[in-house]
Amino acid sequence: MNIGAVLERLQPEFPDLTVSRIRYYETEGLISPRRTDSRYRRFTEADIERVRYILVNQRDNYLPLKVIKEQLDAMDDGTVTAIMGASGSSHALISPQDFKSGEAVRLTDADVAQRAGVDREFVSSLVAEKIISPDTTGLFTADDAVIASTAQALAQFGLDVRHVKQLKHAADRQSALISQVATRRAAKHKEDAALHAEDLSMQLSSLVVSLHAAFVKNGLRD
Repeated sequence: MNIGAVLERLQPEFPDLTVSRIRYYETEGLISPRRTDSRYRRFTEADIERVRYILVNQRDNYLPLKVIKEQLDAMDDGTVTAIMGASGSSHALISPQDFKSGEAVRLTDADVAQRAGVDREFVSSLVAEKIISPDTTGLFTADDAVIASTAQALAQFGLDVRHVKQLKHAADRQSALISQVATRRAAKHKEDAALHAEDLSMQLSSLVVSLHAAFVKNGLRD
């Protein structure tokens, strides 16, 4: 089968799958489809099952590609046959898929307030503290509504906008670090560098947030 046929087979189960992502898996050494004399990729049923294995472990087990590759290599060598190897016994509490680009909508401040279940004055207070910010057209994103809703929930526990701003500063530092690392590592791959950066950012974000959650949990025990 050619790469288009592979996509047609797997997309009903994995709607986010693209041709670029399949090529990316090949670049990372997770799959090795046969090449014709004209350099066209040709996939077997075994190749398709291998791609499905990768996708399932990313979606359901939240495993980074490095761990999945280790498992596949071990299975190729006959070392293991189990789905989860020792290196994959512990994985992120937060899925990389949680960091995919948000819903592609643009909202007014009134829309944000309605979605979040808050009043417009509360939205204005978040904007004033630069916790959420409209784009150049004055509109917001779906994630801004989530932030507003969560900030309101925190307010019920006595954490006001100033506290939320402190949390945002910490998150901004984490985002900057993740972006820096992902961009630097993705630059090594001239082909599909943007896809590499996106995938790395999602994986790093899930690990960083999971680590942060573990730190908080440990801190509460002290």
